Amino acid sequence: MEDFEGKMEKYMARAAKCEEQAREATDPTRQDFYQVLERYFRNLANDFKEVIEKRKTA
Repeated sequence: MEDFEGKMEKYMARAAKCEEQAREATDPTRQDFYQVLERYFRNLANDFKEVIEKRKTA
């Protein structure tokens, strides 16, 4: 379970970093790139969160 929580935290941190980089980007293409990456990492983190919640209730 700790492994899943660790991965969830790692992906949330990466999503936050990409969000920050998207805000700081001056080039619209880079901005879009980091926004896509942020959504990808946030979705991964949410998937791990769901797994963790299901395992806690099982």
